[in-house]
Amino acid sequence: MKWHHNLLVGVIDGLEEIFLHNKQAVKVVEKLIDENKKWGSRDRKIVLSTIYDTVRWIRKYGYCSSIEELTSRKDLWDILGTFIVLKGEIIPDIIEFSNINPEKILKKENEIINNRKINESIPDWLDEMGLNDFGEALWNKEVKAFNTRSSLVLRCNSLKTNIKELKKLLKIENIDTLLKKEYPNALFVIDHKKVTNLSLYKSGFFEIQDANSQNVAISCNLKPGMTIIDACAGAGGKTIHMGSILKNKGEIIALDPYDTKLKELVRRAKRNGITIIKTLNTSKNKNISKLIGKTDRVLIDAPCSGLGVLKRNPDTKWKMNPEKIKKLIKTQEYLINYWSKYVKPGGELIYSTCSIFHQENNNQIKIFLNTKAGKKFIIKNEKTHFSYTTGFDGFYIAQLVKSCE
Repeated sequence: MKWHHNLLVGVIDGLEEIFLHNKQAVKVVEKLIDENKKWGSRDRKIVLSTIYDTVRWIRKYGYCSSIEELTSRKDLWDILGTFIVLKGEIIPDIIEFSNINPEKILKKENEIINNRKINESIPDWLDEMGLNDFGEALWNKEVKAFNTRSSLVLRCNSLKTNIKELKKLLKIENIDTLLKKEYPNALFVIDHKKVTNLSLYKSGFFEIQDANSQNVAISCNLKPGMTIIDACAGAGGKTIHMGSILKNKGEIIALDPYDTKLKELVRRAKRNGITIIKTLNTSKNKNISKLIGKTDRVLIDAPCSGLGVLKRNPDTKWKMNPEKIKKLIKTQEYLINYWSKYVKPGGELIYSTCSIFHQENNNQIKIFLNTKAGKKFIIKNEKTHFSYTTGFDGFYIAQLVKSCE
């Protein structure tokens, strides 16, 4: 690969924002691409993939660079030089790479072949948690899956088209896709291309949504006319999916503590042609107290560590920690207990996270089922969707049915 100096500087600028100023990688990349409109498609792909790969493997690159802690822009140039060496590419002849020693880097890499924590670039606490929950064989596979790039997956909006017709329409736009019978509404883009500029997207024919994320709304076992509470709606990816499954018949009450996310949900719903969604700030949830014990489905897509989505958001493993997870667990417990009372007899409570770890998932459900409120529910189904078996984001989904007694 031929590296132009302005691309190298762009990568360093991005890494500085992420590692020295603690900014979120996805937002940093979006801003960087937006501010450098002269970059062509190839340039954008180079910068994007280099930044994400560096974030993904930063512990390994730091070790091979003999850098224990990132403190300066110079450190980031050394990291980038190490990245280029380990990719088997020629180091550009520029002053910033004058102290890069390829032989020393390759020797250091050879030292960590059997050291999973450094070679696969994961924090010690996360490695320990993975081993405790899954054992070495499964954890090895999942860690390797986390360190592969995520796929671009589209979800067909069944209110406006069907999956086969959408595939044909995308082909006309030179977007080649694949179908998989396990994911009835999903199209898998073969060559990662920008799709948000297409009129098909702007007209609401599809959304961008990971394949395992699509399983959440499907697991809600919906029928047109139902009343649904989406207790943690966010910007509404799953809310909108539920709206299409309901064929825009019934009612969805979408709650979130952030008005900016609810505004985005409203915008997306309009684009998708969905009119049955009512948004409500969580602070005003008393306004729907009349629905206690009368709601067909309650979805709790709970705030979580995000440690199932490391393929897509690799910086999460560096920003998350056990103390933050403990706080999230308390929030999850509260949400399950609070919103379970809204489910009617015979109705269902669906609990999901984009995490694969027991303390946020299986354990939460076990604890809930032993509470006074939880004794009214039985497990209909629960499943952890691993990245290594599916190739997509890690998710946990539990379906609980409330007894009619």
